[in-house]
Amino acid sequence: MNMAYDDTDFDKVIPRQGTGSLKWDGAHAHFGGEVLPMWVADMDFAVPRIVIADLQKRLEHPIFGYPSNGPDMLQAADDWMAKRHGWRPEPGVTGMVSGVVPALFAAVRAFTQPGDPVIVMPPVYPPFMTAVRKNARELLLVPLQNNGAGVYEMHWAALENAVRNAKLLLLCSPHNPTGRVWTASELQRLGALCASAGCVVVSDEIHADLSHAEHTPFPALFPRSVLLTSAGKSFNIAGMGGGIAILPDPELRQRFHDEIHRSQIHQTNACALTAMTSAWRHGAEWQTALRGYLADNASFMGEYLTHALPAVVYRRPEFGYLAWLDVHRYGSDETLARRLRQTRLGLNPGPSFGPGGEGFVRLNFATPRSVLERGLERLQQALLG
Repeated sequence: MNMAYDDTDFDKVIPRQGTGSLKWDGAHAHFGGEVLPMWVADMDFAVPRIVIADLQKRLEHPIFGYPSNGPDMLQAADDWMAKRHGWRPEPGVTGMVSGVVPALFAAVRAFTQPGDPVIVMPPVYPPFMTAVRKNARELLLVPLQNNGAGVYEMHWAALENAVRNAKLLLLCSPHNPTGRVWTASELQRLGALCASAGCVVVSDEIHADLSHAEHTPFPALFPRSVLLTSAGKSFNIAGMGGGIAILPDPELRQRFHDEIHRSQIHQTNACALTAMTSAWRHGAEWQTALRGYLADNASFMGEYLTHALPAVVYRRPEFGYLAWLDVHRYGSDETLARRLRQTRLGLNPGPSFGPGGEGFVRLNFATPRSVLERGLERLQQALLG
């Protein structure tokens, strides 16, 4: 792509086929045929020009040896956290990881033993449940409560019982797929509950930068916790890999440090270091424009559904670009999956997010408005038969 491109022209359709994209090139195999892919949580938008420019500059150097522990990237991450979320981690508590999902798996091993119960609140991003099961821990599900209008809350009574036995709680903050940005008071209550029971909280905050509501980093309230994040989602560079872990508590930090070295996920690659550093240092203006476009897409979707599919329960998400649509009035999960295949629309089925996902689909609207409209037209065809 020519470097003169407008990186905030989010209406521009950029073909992604043939780029090794899971979302686009992998959709045929995943859905069993050609679809309009609106599933995997990445965006169909060009990344900030400065990130491309900094990557090109790095590529001009002909040597790609082992990268360092990324001091520039870690400083940029701390500066970004302070600027974007109003909380600066203490020096030395932020470390590098190869990615947020590998770090989530490592945290389960670091803070629990095989057979230990680990709390997860579904419906939730599937790797939360996989991280528990694949590490031979007991999956302790405490489903969120849906008020019927698409607003989800933590099930406090069930959590009070669960934390008595659990050593670890995996928190998705903001919450994918329900669209909630947890308030400071909700996080305060959760933290106090877990602290009183000696239950460690690992908070995946990878979507936090795209919050429309105020986001509170969990360790800002309770230092005996772990924050995992990356620039991957918020700057559309997830394919680069890389991420950070913030652990203010020295004892937890040592245990996690030991595990990520044992698992060899304590490093990332040279291009990821460059891309994340550039994004956090120079990407604020681009991201502000992005959040505005996503907000407009969310409004467009709401208006479309109100007129064309009024039985769909849609609550505008408080962050990002993931719409959690209650479509149960239009048929069973099996019927809806068949109809979506017929209309060639690729969405994430609700049941894949665990209990509470029945009758839902997740739609990724981080795409040019014209593509979103095509997707909604196909959704309308699928639901109305």
